[in-house]
Amino acid sequence: MADQLVMAEECIDRHARTEDLDGQSIEIVTGRVLLHAVDTAGQCLCDRDANLLRATARPWSASYLPHVRRCQGCLTARPDDVPEGYEHDPGPQAPAADIEIRTAHGTDTEVAAAAALRAVLDEHDLRRWMLTDVVIIDESIVGGFSHPLTLSPPRLRRPALALTTFLHEQLHWLEGLGAERAMADARQRWPDPPGPLAGGPSAEDTWLHMSVCTLEYQSLADIIGLHAAAEELAPPGLLIALQPDPRRPRVVCRIP
Repeated sequence: MADQLVMAEECIDRHARTEDLDGQSIEIVTGRVLLHAVDTAGQCLCDRDANLLRATARPWSASYLPHVRRCQGCLTARPDDVPEGYEHDPGPQAPAADIEIRTAHGTDTEVAAAAALRAVLDEHDLRRWMLTDVVIIDESIVGGFSHPLTLSPPRLRRPALALTTFLHEQLHWLEGLGAERAMADARQRWPDPPGPLAGGPSAEDTWLHMSVCTLEYQSLADIIGLHAAAEELAPPGLLIALQPDPRRPRVVCRIP
């Protein structure tokens, strides 16, 4: 039965590279997700090796991250259990166009900002960085925040600014051992981080943004190139930079 199937994630199009940060080699990994259907016995419907999958315990449905591809092999293995509402395979190179963009008040400013963000999402395939697929445009806030992902219209006035703001808030959804280790490493390396104006409103916030903003820069550089990313992040939100080198800029903390 369909309600007995759960989803499992497979990382595809994995890209890894090694960067040097403060004398330490760090592996930077990005990728996209393919969703598989797994039965109650733990068997993937397409017979994909279970060692390549990460169980989610979420029902096999169309509502969870609708922009993310479902495995075609799983869909055809049990046609009667194709998730209700799943009408098409967006394809491996399709942009994240199915994200839900809401306006808080429905004003002309918010509607225009939503259209600007939609244009960015139509142009770039951002699925490997997406951890939530609902965005709210709210003209009553300044900047943006992540939970729920909410952006102010001025942050969407230019495509590159909209892109990096969207990435920044998505990256705040990262959880797990890697995020915890990054935070712990930041505390150890920089026990007395800059305060407000030079850093975040608190030490904890600055330590958090050291990893989030580094990933933001790396992600933006992957999409628009190193120099364009550095130019976009440099004024005036660039707060902390380690090992400054114009040839290899290192954005470590940027608070919108």
